[in-house]
This record gives sequence, C-alpha cells and structure tokens, in this order.
Amino acid sequence: MSVQKIGFNFRELFRVAPRSSKVMVVVGGIFSVTLLIFVVLGPYIAPRDPYQFSENLLQPPSMNNYMGTDNLGRDLFSRLIVGSRYSLGISMIAVGLSLIIGLFLGSMSGFFGGNIDRILMLVMDSLYVFPDFIYMLVMVVVLGPGIWQTALAISVGRIPYNFRLIRSLTISVKERGFIEAERVLGADNWYIIRTHIMPYYMSILFVTVSLGMASGTLAISGLGFLGLGIPPPTPEWGTELAGGRSFLLGGSWWLVIFPGLFVLIAMLGFNLLSEGLDTVLNPSVRRLA
Repeated sequence: MSVQKIGFNFRELFRVAPRSSKVMVVVGGIFSVTLLIFVVLGPYIAPRDPYQFSENLLQPPSMNNYMGTDNLGRDLFSRLIVGSRYSLGISMIAVGLSLIIGLFLGSMSGFFGGNIDRILMLVMDSLYVFPDFIYMLVMVVVLGPGIWQTALAISVGRIPYNFRLIRSLTISVKERGFIEAERVLGADNWYIIRTHIMPYYMSILFVTVSLGMASGTLAISGLGFLGLGIPPPTPEWGTELAGGRSFLLGGSWWLVIFPGLFVLIAMLGFNLLSEGLDTVLNPSVRRLA
C-alpha cells in the first residue's frame, strides 16, 4: 500500500460529511481564523495604543471606545485584540511544542517497543495521573510568570496525552501488511516511520491541534485570572478579566463581559472546529453521525 492510499482527500471527505459537521467546521473555522488574524495583525489593526493612558477612566462602550476603557483610561477593545497575541500565541507555541515531543516519543515508543516503550510508558503514566492544570500551576510558581514559562508549563501538561495518542496509532499501523512488505524490500525503520506512519497521523493531528488550542487558551486565561500568567501591563484576556472584576460592583460590567466574551469565542471556535473535523476526517465517527 502506498502513502497515497492511507492519506486523505479533505475536499471529498468534506463533501460527503453530514451537514451538521460541515456547519461546525465552517463556524468554528470562521471564529478561529478571525482570532488568528488578531494574533498576527493585532498591533496593526487595533484602533488605539493598548498601553496609552487617558483621562477617560472607566468609560462605558461608545463610538470612540467600542468596548469602553479600563481604570487607567486604556481602550479595552485594543487591549483585547493585542491580547490575542499572548492568549492564543502562547497556546500555539505550547501546542506545537507538546505535539512535536509527543509525536517523536510516541512514534519511537510504539514502533520499537521493548524497553524503550516500557520506560516511556512508565514516565508518561506517572505524568498522566495528575490533571494538566496542576503541572501548570507548579511550573509557573517555580519558574515565575512570563511568556516562555507559561508556554513550557502548558506544553508539559499536554505531552502525555499526545504521546499516548501517537503511540496507539503507531502500534495499529505498524502491524499492517504493507509495513512488512517494506521491510522485505530493505527499508529501514526511520524511512518507514517518516514515509508511511507519520502521514497516517495527519487527519488526527488537525483535531488534536484544534482541541489543544481550546484547552491551552483556557489554561492561559485561567493562569492570568489567578495572577500567575503574563504580568501587567501586557494585555492578556485572563489578566484583563481578573483586573475588571474589582470594578464589577461599581457598574463597570464591560471590564468583565468583553474579556470573557473573547475567551468564550475562542473556546467555542476551536471546540466546534475540532468536533467538526473529527466527524469529517474519522470514518467511524462519520458513520455514526
């Protein structure tokens, strides 16, 4: 069997997919792409300087300030747009790092087996016992708040999940007949992994990345809300939400509603995208839809 036979044609799969999954992919994709545009172009499309103070303290939403101002007179809309670069950008770094490590270790463990598999499974199972957020809290407290510290903390929590997923896929693929045929033809192990096994992951990786972005964004916002994320005055959704709650009883509802809305849109977008992609790309799920 060639690589093309175990690949996938997304356009054809999308065409025959259930309508509900198509709607989820489209809606989730629109939300996700919009937020990713904010990540890339945030400082250029923000209407105002997110760090600039003004005398318009705690002003409600208006035509001048679409989402109002905070207690220092800074434009909240601009801060949330630029904050996407940190809330989502850090999540992208963490998901990418955990995926690369999980892909490498999971492929090696599942393909070679033996002592390597036993040792790696023992390590990953010990990490898998505790919730991801516990590792994040511990590492952020030990390393201190910051962009790279937060990204590293989130990636460590995601590695066991990615490892177990890739390992199980590798074991299922390596038992197929065409792998044995490649061995008979003289192909070495790394050629088989690179050419035949890794392409098989592609449909799963799209779903994993989308789901990881949702959980990573929520984790970053949670750390920011607890005061353990990106330190002020850098704009970040969780930090903005935590700062706004002090003024909620005073009637400044926009300082809480709009940061929470950005988090909600990100979670909804990435979760819809991952759920829709799982139905479109997974034949077993598609038959049940």
